[in-house]
Amino acid sequence: MKHPFYTVGTALLLGFSIPAGAAVTVAERAEENATSTREAGGSLGQELLRVTNDMWFLLSGVADRKAAESSAARFLSLVKEAESIGNRLYDSEGQGQDLEALDMLHYRIAESLEDLNTEFTSLCRARCYGSEKLIEAFHAAVSAGLFDEELLQELTMPKPPLSERETRQEIVRLKRLIEPDRALLALLREVKDVKSAEKCVERLLKLAERMNALLPDQSLANRDFAPSAERIAREVYTPISPLLWGIRSEIVRIAALPGYEDASYDAFSDALDAVYSVLGDTHSEWFDDVFDASFRTDLDDALHENATTSK
Repeated sequence: MKHPFYTVGTALLLGFSIPAGAAVTVAERAEENATSTREAGGSLGQELLRVTNDMWFLLSGVADRKAAESSAARFLSLVKEAESIGNRLYDSEGQGQDLEALDMLHYRIAESLEDLNTEFTSLCRARCYGSEKLIEAFHAAVSAGLFDEELLQELTMPKPPLSERETRQEIVRLKRLIEPDRALLALLREVKDVKSAEKCVERLLKLAERMNALLPDQSLANRDFAPSAERIAREVYTPISPLLWGIRSEIVRIAALPGYEDASYDAFSDALDAVYSVLGDTHSEWFDDVFDASFRTDLDDALHENATTSK
């Protein structure tokens, strides 16, 4: 069963000098070994999971310049440790048992990496609160292959706020999101079991197409409203906020449905994955505030409860 929101890309440590074709290899072998009972304790995969979790925990606590300054040295140390693990994991001598162990952990690693990338991206957009030490450490992380090089543009080239014309354009777009958001929430509420989930697949995919048509213009993406426009931006978010929170709650509820980890939900899970991805792109102004680290925790708890009660 494919884990909700799991994609191969997030499972591959965002670079780590992986040889061509390794992404497919890891994903395919994980599926082949899904019923295996091999123990993965002490493996490089476990080390990788620990380091990425430590990096996420460290970055998630950075909310001002002081915290950014004090976190820089520790983050740089974790970058070097992660780079070392990556090199050992994918060198010619380490592709046997360690890759098998990684297969057993790839869902958890994918989740950890997704959360880590979110925090890294968010701090890039905040320009590390002006901390030159953390900015330097972020450059080192990109050089090590842990994160996308394009993110460095956020550190060195702060984007100007939206102009009045651009603000009007963005406000119109955001208001048009209300209807598909409401439709998505209503659709998710229909999902009670496998049969009802199957009936929603095509409609979910159509909603993904509708939302994809509402992506922001590339020139407006990841740019803030001017201070003078913040009030109207809050007004636009007022009807959207409860919809996003409702969507979050429904996703967690669905993850806890009996048998959700079974293959019978795969088509629905794939469709939901597509919607979730475009939801983040169309609602980038507020998405991370709703679908934050606590959402990942709630989702994991729901899946764990599902697995426990299914036994």
